[in-house]
Amino acid sequence: MNKEEIKFLKKYNPNDYKKPSVTCDIIICSIKEGALKVLLIKRKYPPFKNCWAIPGGFVDIDAKESLEATAARELKEETGLENIYIEQLKTYGDPGRDPRMRIITVAYYALVPYNGQFKDMKAGDDAKEAEWFSMYDIPDTGFDHHIILWDALQRLRGKILYSPIAFELVPKEFTWTELQAVYEMILGHKLTPSNFRRKIRSMYKVTPLKKTKKGRGRPKALLVYKGVKEAL
Repeated sequence: MNKEEIKFLKKYNPNDYKKPSVTCDIIICSIKEGALKVLLIKRKYPPFKNCWAIPGGFVDIDAKESLEATAARELKEETGLENIYIEQLKTYGDPGRDPRMRIITVAYYALVPYNGQFKDMKAGDDAKEAEWFSMYDIPDTGFDHHIILWDALQRLRGKILYSPIAFELVPKEFTWTELQAVYEMILGHKLTPSNFRRKIRSMYKVTPLKKTKKGRGRPKALLVYKGVKEAL
């Protein structure tokens, strides 16, 4: 900082400005029972007591917690998982979004492959229960969470067309059918298998394994994702 900036900061009084509170909401998405689902909690306390809501919490200002750290903490508290794909969605600051006070929230979404590790969720201290809901059949929610969830779905629909986020929702070893199902669940319509596979191969490195996955009918070849192909 130069002398002018130091002089200004010495005169600056942060108490001259109103301070809103800041929260982080974490939209936890997964594939479960053949559908794209989101984890919601039923609030135990007012405001919006007994309403469903996106898990979230206040940023710990005293601990100098970053927004990313808050989102990661909330994810771990709700699912017990760490090192999961998290991305910032949007900031929401409508003055009337929370009846308690002016609260600005930064929403994040997390994509987690559903492998049974966290299927039996236990609600946190500020929630009565936690439950998975289809992204296409969301119950009434508190605050402006219906808007946030809609924005998250639109982000996923847009981003899946040009980025490898779908691979975050399948097991490490997956089949073409499982991968295509993720795309169809997010986009909301059926895809032609041959066209789908041609498109995926043109964008990503998908390597077949020398083993198959057993199920109904003929065993299906397993694949692994190796990364994005470089543009020519």
